[in-house]
Amino acid sequence: MKEKLKLSVNKEIIFEERAKEIILNISNILKKLPIEEKHETGLYSSNCGAVLYLLSESIYTNKDNSVYINEIIHRIMDSINNGHKIHSFSGGIAGFAWLLEYLVRIEYFDRIEIEVLDELDIFLYKKMIEEIKKDNLDFLHGAIGIGYYFLKRIDKPKIKMYLNELIIGINHHAIKNNNEIKWQSILDFNDNSTGYNLGLAHGIPSYLVFLSKVYKLGISINIVEDLLSGATNFLINNQNKKVNKISYFPVWINEKNNTPSESSRLAWCYGDLGISMALYQVSKVTDNKILEKLAIEVLLNASNRRNLVSEQVIDAGLCHGTAGIAHIFNRMYRNTGIEKFKETSDFWIEETLKMAKFDDGLAGYKAWHTEKYGGWVNEYGLLEGIAGIGLALISAVSDIEPKWDECLLLS
Repeated sequence: MKEKLKLSVNKEIIFEERAKEIILNISNILKKLPIEEKHETGLYSSNCGAVLYLLSESIYTNKDNSVYINEIIHRIMDSINNGHKIHSFSGGIAGFAWLLEYLVRIEYFDRIEIEVLDELDIFLYKKMIEEIKKDNLDFLHGAIGIGYYFLKRIDKPKIKMYLNELIIGINHHAIKNNNEIKWQSILDFNDNSTGYNLGLAHGIPSYLVFLSKVYKLGISINIVEDLLSGATNFLINNQNKKVNKISYFPVWINEKNNTPSESSRLAWCYGDLGISMALYQVSKVTDNKILEKLAIEVLLNASNRRNLVSEQVIDAGLCHGTAGIAHIFNRMYRNTGIEKFKETSDFWIEETLKMAKFDDGLAGYKAWHTEKYGGWVNEYGLLEGIAGIGLALISAVSDIEPKWDECLLLS
C-alpha cells in the first residue's frame, strides 16, 4: 500500500512539473507574438487570447505581466481605429469589448479607462439589428454574440432596450411546435442544407446559455421563460434513442428528412459536453433539479469515453481537443464536487501534456486543420491555440477560479 501511494504522489508531482514547464513556455511565446499575428482583434484569436492567458499566468505565478498586456490592448485599439471593423464576438469588436469589460470586473482596469465602450455600444447595437434582420443569431458570428457582450453592460443606459430587441428577434425567428421551440440553421454551406444545430458553438445550446443569463437578469421574463422551456424540451426530446448509445445527443437534425446525425464527438464545439453545460446552467437559474440530474448524467456518461481515435480527438486546443475536454470536466468538478469529473479531467490533462510533441510547434503544440486548410499548423489563440491550452493547464494545477471561461459559455 505504501509503495502505491508513493507512486501516485510521484506521478502527480511529475504531472504538475510538466504542466508548469509548458505554462512558462507558453508565457514566453505569447509575450513575443510575430508581426503577422499582431493585427488580430478577435477574442478567440492570438492577441485577446494572449491577454487572457497572461492575466491568469500572472495570478498563478505572482508575476507582473501588465507591460505586455497593456501593449497588446493598445495594439488592438490601434487596429480598430485603423479600420478593422469586424463586429462578431469570436472574430471582432464584440469579443474585444467583452474582454475590456472582463478586465474591469477583475479590477485590472478602472471603468473610466474603458469609456471607449460607450461609443462601441452604439456601433454594435446597429450591427446586432442588422444580423437579426438577416436571421443570423449565431453566437460566434451573429446577433447573440453581440448580445452576450451587452449582458456585461447591463448597468449602462439603453442596454436593457438593446437586449429586449434581441429577445424579440430571437422569439420572432423561433419555430414553435406544441411544447418545443427550435431555430433553423444552415448545416452545410456547400449544398445549403438546413436543420437544427445542436452544437454549443453555433446552435441551440448557445441560445440556452444566453437566455439563461437574460432570465437571471429578469429581462423580458415571460418571453424568455417560454423560450427556455421550449428549447430545453426540444433538446430532451431529441436524445439518441439507441439503447447502446455512445452519445446522448446528435450533432444536428436535418430538416429535410427530420433525421439526426450519428453519435457526436467529445468536444466543446459540438456534442454532449457542450449540451450538458448548457442544460446545467439552465437548471441552476430555473431551479430545475430534474434537468440538473440529466446534465450530470450526460457528463458522467461522457467521462467514460476516452478513446482518442473514436472520439476524433486529434490535437490539444479548447475547441475540439484534449484541453477543452479536460477543462469542461474541471469546470463541472468545481461546480458539483463530483470526484469522477476531477479524475476524468486529470486523464485529459495528461493527454494534453502528451500532445506537446512537435519540435517545430509552439511550446510543442500544433493545431490540426484538414489538409485543405494546411494540416498541422501553429496557432497562438484562445480557441485552437496555445493561449487556450495554457489557460486549461493553469486551471488544472491551481485553485484559481477560471472566470475567463464565461467567454466559452461555460460559466
